[in-house]
Amino acid sequence: MIFTPIPLLLVLSAGAPSAASPPRVRCVEARTASVFAGACHYGGEATTAGREALIAWHVDSGEHAGVDLSGVDLAVAIAGEGNLADPAALRRSIVYLGERASPAQRRAAEALVRLRLGDRLGRVLEVATVPLAANFEGDRYRIDAGRLFAIEGACLADRACCKMPQAVWYAPIAPIAAPIVGHNDVFRYADARLGPVWDRHDENTGFAGTLSE
Repeated sequence: MIFTPIPLLLVLSAGAPSAASPPRVRCVEARTASVFAGACHYGGEATTAGREALIAWHVDSGEHAGVDLSGVDLAVAIAGEGNLADPAALRRSIVYLGERASPAQRRAAEALVRLRLGDRLGRVLEVATVPLAANFEGDRYRIDAGRLFAIEGACLADRACCKMPQAVWYAPIAPIAAPIVGHNDVFRYADARLGPVWDRHDENTGFAGTLSE
């Protein structure tokens, strides 16, 4: 009988665990101030508005803390004592996890958002499980949590924010790679547990893109 030796590299590769795939996350972030506007409009809002944000994520694929998060939706609402562009502004937040996720996925998703947003969350008042759907299709996005909150809009089709970056007055709170300004047809929030509620529409109040790794 003739034995054919198997290369050691193949043996080691077969027995080695596969590397974890980092989460690929699509994101939309909406602010209670126009993020792309004329200088006078920005100046009028800078000290009186922009104190709140709603950030929603949809995990296309990947895992965190050993848990597959593919298909998981989550959101974070943040309210500050001043404009959220000021890193020193005291803030508080609520983390929302989609009820379709398993308990293990919800724990891993909460850990992921705390890791990626860190002290930008401020004091987390609550982690809530809610009916939540975050849908992205091309340039359009739709975030729906029923009576609690909603965002619906699209990235600027003409990419005017890229042509006139001097009129983009804020940077996203979330680490979005190459963010595009979003025009929000709907942007409402009604969860009084955070404090402020709002209903803004037909404004350039958001950013959309994919989270940086």
